[in-house]
Amino acid sequence: MSALQLVRIACDRPALMAFAIARRLSDDDLGYALHLALRLRFGDAAPQPFRLEEPPGRPPFVIGYAANGDALGAAHALPPADAALEAIFPSDPECRPMPELWQAGARFRFKVRVRPLVRYGTRIRAERARSATALLPKAGEVDAFLAACDKAEPGKPLDREAVYRDWLTHRLSPAAVLEDARMERVQRVRTRRSRHDGNGTRATQSYEAAFSGTLEVADPGKFADLLARGVGRHGAFGFGMLTLAPPGPKIV
Repeated sequence: MSALQLVRIACDRPALMAFAIARRLSDDDLGYALHLALRLRFGDAAPQPFRLEEPPGRPPFVIGYAANGDALGAAHALPPADAALEAIFPSDPECRPMPELWQAGARFRFKVRVRPLVRYGTRIRAERARSATALLPKAGEVDAFLAACDKAEPGKPLDREAVYRDWLTHRLSPAAVLEDARMERVQRVRTRRSRHDGNGTRATQSYEAAFSGTLEVADPGKFADLLARGVGRHGAFGFGMLTLAPPGPKIV
């Protein structure tokens, strides 16, 4: 049986917000605070990637993938280092094993929340550092839509959803083929990330997008790796987790 476990952990939002404020980690989606709380409570057994779910009229919960469900439960059984952590995660994690083998051609409905970012290589970063006219940041990560606009012909309009869908198609390949996808939500969010020099955190702003649709497994081994790794970057902060469900009828 696969070591990968689908994990569900009850999460008290007021306690998480208090934790974020106390540690000066508050941002729009509590992604950094939740990342830190999970690491402090569960150590290396903490789920990653994960996503915070807040269904209307129901208590919120964290859903994610963990490499070892037994280690996750054992970590929760230990007294927390901080009483605030016990308030954030008040009950035992629920774990369910994922399939050990995936079948090529298998179809699934999916949901995923992503930060559609692209990174420049060394050569392009050097070129942008010398440019006085480039629209984009000189180095680092940049939103995929902004990057596409920078490369587009002057006056040619681009559709943000189409650009993000292409980004998603590329990030799923070669593990899976995107059959269809709908962008359910897109918004600009303020998040916190660790500084590259290791000195505290910094505030950043970028777009997040939530997609749902249908995919087909193309490479079973790479698909298993994709689930464990997440789609795109920032899987440690609440992005990139693919949730799967039985498919609907195939569109022909």
